[in-house]
Amino acid sequence: MNTENRYAVLFLMMATLLLLAACGTPQPTATEPLVAVDTTAPTDTPLPTHTPIPPTATPVPPTSTPMPTPIPPGLSNGCGSAPPAVPGETEVLSMLVDGLEREYRLHLPAGYDQNTPSSLVLAFHEWRSTAEDYEGVTWMSRHADEHGYIVVYPQSTSYEDPAIYGGPITSWNDLTCNASPGPEGPTCSPDAYWPSFPPECGEPTDCNWCTCHDDLAFVEQLLDELAGTLCIDLDRVYATGAGNGAMFVHRLGCNMPDRFAAIAPVAGMPAKGFCCAPGESATTSIMQLNPDKDGSYPVDGSETQGGWFYVPVADVIDAWASAASQGCDDIETPYPTSKDGTEELVCAQRANCATGAEVVFCSWAGDHFSAMEGYFSFKNDVIWEFFDKNSKQR
Repeated sequence: MNTENRYAVLFLMMATLLLLAACGTPQPTATEPLVAVDTTAPTDTPLPTHTPIPPTATPVPPTSTPMPTPIPPGLSNGCGSAPPAVPGETEVLSMLVDGLEREYRLHLPAGYDQNTPSSLVLAFHEWRSTAEDYEGVTWMSRHADEHGYIVVYPQSTSYEDPAIYGGPITSWNDLTCNASPGPEGPTCSPDAYWPSFPPECGEPTDCNWCTCHDDLAFVEQLLDELAGTLCIDLDRVYATGAGNGAMFVHRLGCNMPDRFAAIAPVAGMPAKGFCCAPGESATTSIMQLNPDKDGSYPVDGSETQGGWFYVPVADVIDAWASAASQGCDDIETPYPTSKDGTEELVCAQRANCATGAEVVFCSWAGDHFSAMEGYFSFKNDVIWEFFDKNSKQR
């Protein structure tokens, strides 16, 4: 091959190589602007070509505190809690109410179970008596052990009076024994035996003899305390008491009927002119018990041996049985108990109450002091049988 031919072949080969190189390298077009590339980026980091789509994840529910198991209606918040007293024993406890330290005696029945709701009975002592005395004379703690209910003995306030022998003067404020003259005039005669006057009531006034401290507030706070620490059936809370304690039990039934299923005042009624009963919206039962020869609280409302006047029992029963309260029959009928005839016990009722309550009066042969007899008496049985039949209707 001559020289000219060789140059032609070489030229052709070079042209072919240039053409192939041009075809293998993409060139920007008019619709694709040049993009500057960071040549300082690591060469092993790929440049993204699209927006990544995260993988589908299973939703995780938000964490929360488990809700506590709700307490059934009628049961106290103390169910399940360790009790503040040993079952079968009596413990003295205290609390502050309106700046005053108030005491009470708590007796849990021997078979108390912190997971099983129990009935609760509040028992109020007489004037010039104590919670300890009342527990001793009534033997109610032993009765509670036998029948499985909780009994609490609240202690009233007291003051010393050097003129009176025999220790401090205790009393309950039922809002009537310190409110004379009442709607029907003075609650005592001019020559009434007037032993002392509580200093917290101010200047002495005629016919007034009991404390002016707020005992209703004490009981409200006490019930709340017991409900928070014990397993109580709140539909089965009851109150009983004797003398001035019975007067205060009347006040509980009239002013706090939503807290009590039934009351059983023994040998005690409100001061003259202060008869009361709960309204028709409250279902609260009453068993009024009186000895037939009670010179301190006569059944017929006549003047007492000391010159005082109290509401007749018939008026109490009429008020509770009226259409404005429990709405019971006008006619009195027998109310049988397991102790009928014991010490001439007889009970009568005003039946068929519209609220479902029971309104009962019981009388036996005896004087005022027979109301304090305890374990070997029939009263604990009669009262408990009455309480056990009557629970709060909601």
